[in-house]
Amino acid sequence: MKTLKKFFVGLLAVAMSFSLAACSSGEKTTTTDTPTTDGETTTETAYKTTFTYAVGGEPNYLDPAIGSDSVTTFITNQIYFPLFYIGTDGSMVNAACTGYDVSEDGLTYTLHLTEDNYWSDGQQVTASDYIYGMKHALNLGSADSTYVFFITDNVEGAAELEGKPTAEMDSLGITAPDDFTIEFKLKKLCPYFDSLLAAGVFYPAREEFVKDGDYTWADDASVPYNGPFHPTAIDRASEIVMERNEYFVNNTDNEIVVEKIIAKTMPDMDAELMAFQTGEIDFATAVDPATVYNLYNGKDELEAIDSVINYYVMFNCSDVGGANEALKDVNVRKAIAYAIDRDQIVTALDAGDVYYPLYGYVPKGFAGNTGDFREEGGDLVGYDPEMSKQLLADAGFDESNPLELTYYYNQNTMHDTVAAVLKSELAKVNVNLTLKTGEIRTFFADRNDGLFELARGAMSADYMDVRTFLDMALSSYQATPTWGDATYDQMIADTDLLTGAERIDALHAAEEYLVGEQVYTLPLFGYKNVCLKKAGTTGQLGSPQGNYVFWYVHVPE
Repeated sequence: MKTLKKFFVGLLAVAMSFSLAACSSGEKTTTTDTPTTDGETTTETAYKTTFTYAVGGEPNYLDPAIGSDSVTTFITNQIYFPLFYIGTDGSMVNAACTGYDVSEDGLTYTLHLTEDNYWSDGQQVTASDYIYGMKHALNLGSADSTYVFFITDNVEGAAELEGKPTAEMDSLGITAPDDFTIEFKLKKLCPYFDSLLAAGVFYPAREEFVKDGDYTWADDASVPYNGPFHPTAIDRASEIVMERNEYFVNNTDNEIVVEKIIAKTMPDMDAELMAFQTGEIDFATAVDPATVYNLYNGKDELEAIDSVINYYVMFNCSDVGGANEALKDVNVRKAIAYAIDRDQIVTALDAGDVYYPLYGYVPKGFAGNTGDFREEGGDLVGYDPEMSKQLLADAGFDESNPLELTYYYNQNTMHDTVAAVLKSELAKVNVNLTLKTGEIRTFFADRNDGLFELARGAMSADYMDVRTFLDMALSSYQATPTWGDATYDQMIADTDLLTGAERIDALHAAEEYLVGEQVYTLPLFGYKNVCLKKAGTTGQLGSPQGNYVFWYVHVPE
């Protein structure tokens, strides 16, 4: 049996070097001096029983089949006990799954579940609940359940059942041999299948509450959840209140001290920072990195964790939407890629070591054959403005006939800064860059429809394998294919037949083709996830995805 490491959360408390006037919420306890047997006294820290944090926008419905965005998962992480979590180091960490076996041919995964797993109404959670949750995601389909492709791409019969009633899914290759075993039959090799199992589409659901075609049930606070906390009041535009699940079994050495968690919706970064500074919230998840870095650098309040996040520019190399004919020329794309001094961007963002220049599409944080995948793969593009000028001149663009391009992005402080540097750098090589902004939902819709020449892109890992990034350029993964090609599609498909070092080498080759040879994308930088926490706070589990589990958080009074 393949058994993963035990769930461990334990971040060392750091001496409090900076404090802010704060008003605490919830039941209060006080710091006490406790006598010891030798007559000495020890001081015990008192912790809040109510923990309040803010998220950077209105969450989706708390149905994990559809609530896949980073804001919503900041809530669902607290109220579900999934099969696995992603740990601080990016490894899969056991939750409801205590271990699993993989068949010799790699096509059957058998998961063994804990029996210490209860819904907040006291009913025991079984394998059938997890399977029903997966069927629910299939029933909703890709139009609502963004990551249902984790199931449809890999599980026998799943693609054919998408959108069908759950009662008609008997042929699905996910079964329960008994109440605490789940068996997955895969239709093809997927060496990273276990990495997918932490996603919300694999969370459990109760059939009597969760009906076909519906996700609005998740606004009803009376519905049971199986995490250590469950919602008792849901107002997604304002705040969500969660209280302890009295039936949750904590099989770890980590103490749960919080009785109530309040998640506040705060889309404005400045307002969230102010709420933190006045003590309205204990933890701020959506703040401007440069602002908080310069305010809190070296202080315990600053939380900056290594994350697998990239920031890049998409080239529309297609014949659709807002394509620019010049961008079909690989040498023009190469000229643009080599015209950008990424160090200038990092300097302009002004947040110390939060940002780092990126010269490949895959950021730091994934295992390669001998070390980090990014470091192993090296730089796939570079900075050479003279070469850029020459390549553009060869394509017919020079000072008297500059290349005209438009860069499309959604506006905030970071995106504005990046756009300004891009415009300045490209002007040096005879490219006139027009900046175009759009409201975030409009921007994403236009980008999906291919209505751009150059467009901002950024992504945090959906799962801990480099395919989570490299699959983005596949024709089948784009709503409107605007970058990549059939050769790349086949290179990625071929990696499904490989394992070990051969697979990693093939993934390196695919990234080299995508970025170094064809320059279908312009990588700019990677960065850490930056949050603020009340000084002395410990026990929060941050993952490389830039999200948190707050089960064991300890916030000093």
